[in-house]
Amino acid sequence: MNRIFPVVKYVLTNNNNKAIEFPNLKQCALTSKRSILSNPTNVTKSIILGFSLLGLIGLDKSEKNRKLIDTIEKGMLYLQNDDYDAFEQTLQEALKMAIDSKNVEGITHVYDVLANGALLKKEYEKAKGLFIKVVRQLVKQGSLKDDVNVLYIYLKIFNIYEVQKDYKISKSGYIYCMKSLEKKIKIDPENKDVLGLYCRTLEVYGHFLMQQGEFQMAKIILQKAYKASVKLNGEVFRVNIFLLNDLGNVYFIQGNLTKALQYFKKAEQILHNFPNSRMQLTIYVNLGTVYLKQGMLKEAEQNCVKGMNNAKRLRLNRGKKEAEICLAAIKNAMK
Repeated sequence: MNRIFPVVKYVLTNNNNKAIEFPNLKQCALTSKRSILSNPTNVTKSIILGFSLLGLIGLDKSEKNRKLIDTIEKGMLYLQNDDYDAFEQTLQEALKMAIDSKNVEGITHVYDVLANGALLKKEYEKAKGLFIKVVRQLVKQGSLKDDVNVLYIYLKIFNIYEVQKDYKISKSGYIYCMKSLEKKIKIDPENKDVLGLYCRTLEVYGHFLMQQGEFQMAKIILQKAYKASVKLNGEVFRVNIFLLNDLGNVYFIQGNLTKALQYFKKAEQILHNFPNSRMQLTIYVNLGTVYLKQGMLKEAEQNCVKGMNNAKRLRLNRGKKEAEICLAAIKNAMK
């Protein structure tokens, strides 16, 4: 069975650095909230649609599929240019074409592209219905309900439930995906497809737990995600920066500043390999925040200044405000 998502060096969606408010917490470090569902920027579009690349679900580029492929690609160009009406109309033409020719793989692919387009428009109920159709199509093509392809679509569906604030269903869904993948890892621990989705599932579930205030369990899940990511991608990898930052945040929230500092420093070391990453701001402000809490004002100021410099260099207006807050707190502590 061909996979429908990129795995080994898998890419995640748009990264929005922001301070997340946690229950009963007056102050927290910055966290980088990342979700399968995100704001419709050009980067996000290319990544979301990257999960629907031709050929990944069996839609080969043979002559018999040429017209269908051309129509789908035309629709995706409309989507890149924010012309959602033209995108929808073109993909409906592609769907009719696939149905008329009884092209099962083509029908699956069109539903998948339509679902991702609905995500970009934040039409979550519509996207959910289309993803369910994708699952049905995959089963019709021979996939089992716990196959990696199907679990990947389930993960998107449960992420939609989370956005819609149906936390009971989203949580049970994340656990189902996680446990299903763990069973597969026991059978084939080196399977990169399984490891890739397992890491992604743990990361999404870990963020969910943080948002719900379940910090102890979030810590366990995020540590598993980091371990899986290192096994799959090595230590120096962008995703690891986010996971280390998340772990640092959890320890910070729990009051373990030593551990928080350890994880933020580890993230900083990896960041040296990614000088243009927006996480330059996040990690340095977080380091400054921890040092401030420890009363190490000189170190706090140095790191917050680095955060400010990176925010200016990368033109992150929101980031500059975060760095300003950090520096103002340090200035106040010096009085």
